[in-house]
Amino acid sequence: MISLLSGPVLAVTSTSAIIDCAGVGYEALCTTRTLATLTSGQPARVFTVLNVREDALTLFGFATVEERSFFNQLTSVSGVGPKLALSLLSSFSPAEVQQAISLNQPATLARASGVGKRMAEKIIVELKDKLGKITEFGPLGVAAQGAVAMQAADLASALINLGYQPKIAESAATEALKANPSAPFEELFRLALRKAA
Repeated sequence: MISLLSGPVLAVTSTSAIIDCAGVGYEALCTTRTLATLTSGQPARVFTVLNVREDALTLFGFATVEERSFFNQLTSVSGVGPKLALSLLSSFSPAEVQQAISLNQPATLARASGVGKRMAEKIIVELKDKLGKITEFGPLGVAAQGAVAMQAADLASALINLGYQPKIAESAATEALKANPSAPFEELFRLALRKAA
C-alpha cells in the first residue's frame, strides 16, 4: 500500500509526475489540478491511491486529501474506473463535484471528458446518499478540516486500498479516531482494521 509520495519532482508530463522517494522514482497519474502544483526539481507531497490489476500496478496522485477522498468515492460507483474519476477531478474541484451531486446536475458532470449523461446520472444516484460522508472528509466540511480530517482520510484510504468498501472504511476510520484521537497513525490503523472487520 502506497498512500503518499514525498520528495523532489523528477519530471512532469501532461498526465503524470515522477517523484524521487529516497532514490526510487515513482510515477503517478495525476489530475491536471495536481500537475499544475508540481514543478520539476522542486519538493512535492502527493497523496496517492494504488490501483492493482492483474496486468498492472498504477499509482494515482492528488495534491490534497479531499481530492483523493473524492476519487475513492467516484471509483466506488459501478462503471466508474480510475481514469474516468481522474477525468472528472481534472475538470472539476471536489467542491464542484459535490455541488453538482447535491443539486442533481448531471449536465454539469457530463461536461468532463468521457462522462456521458447516463453515467453522470448514475454517479448522482449512487453518491447522493453518501454526500454526508463525502462532506465529512471534503472541502465543504469546514469543521472537519485540519490534522484530524487528514488522518481520517488517510485511514479510510488505507482501508480502501486493502479492499474494504469506502463506506465501511470511512466509518471505521471515524470510529477509530473517536476512540483515541491522539494515538499514532499505526495504532489508529490497527484499531480501524478491527472496526472494519
